[in-house]
Amino acid sequence: MNLFKINDYELLNQKVYRILKARIIKEDLEPGEKLLENKIAEQLGVSRTPVREALKQLAVEGFVKTNPNLGVVVVEFSLEDIREVLQIRKVLEGLATSIAAKKINKAEIKKLEKIIEQMSISINNNDLLAYSDLNGEFHNLILKVCGNKRLLKICVNLSSSEHRFKIRSLRGNLGRLKYSLKEHQEIVKALKKGDSIQAERLSQLHLDSILKNILAYGGKGEDKNKNAQNQSQSD
Repeated sequence: MNLFKINDYELLNQKVYRILKARIIKEDLEPGEKLLENKIAEQLGVSRTPVREALKQLAVEGFVKTNPNLGVVVVEFSLEDIREVLQIRKVLEGLATSIAAKKINKAEIKKLEKIIEQMSISINNNDLLAYSDLNGEFHNLILKVCGNKRLLKICVNLSSSEHRFKIRSLRGNLGRLKYSLKEHQEIVKALKKGDSIQAERLSQLHLDSILKNILAYGGKGEDKNKNAQNQSQSD
């Protein structure tokens, strides 16, 4: 396990968390792999305490779990698990976006537009991790504007489980990025108009597109050539 080196800022547990999360998403740490506190601490040059705290945070977000026989392991999700998660997110985030359309202000619209600008830059740089993080910021901001704290907590926890699959599917279909960006832009237009019905519809269509792309490109054994032939603009 070859990990990134730690910089001289951030809290140690946040540094360790950032590194481990990135490695899980990139699948340098594979599903089912055992994570040893002492080994990680030694490789990163830190004590076991920040490693323990980082693992707790990753467990809350659904990236790792404690197995009675193995200790802490990377969580393994099936495509069917992700289908179920996205079906739930489609309904909940559609509702949140509909509510947000009635409450959002100009400053919050500008924040969303700024995130979209940064997403465009990450596409040009072919930086999938940055794009994925910005995507999370975008949707979390809408959830915060919605103002329903319980809805925010549920959606954030749900979104963590498909993060790894989303990155994998984007690697398999880089053309999806420009359509994803367009979908975000259309959502902002609806929010700007205060059109709650359209905002909800576009949010749900966006989640449908994510699910379709993950199912087509998110599996490890996909036939990329076959998928490329079947790719369409809606993918």
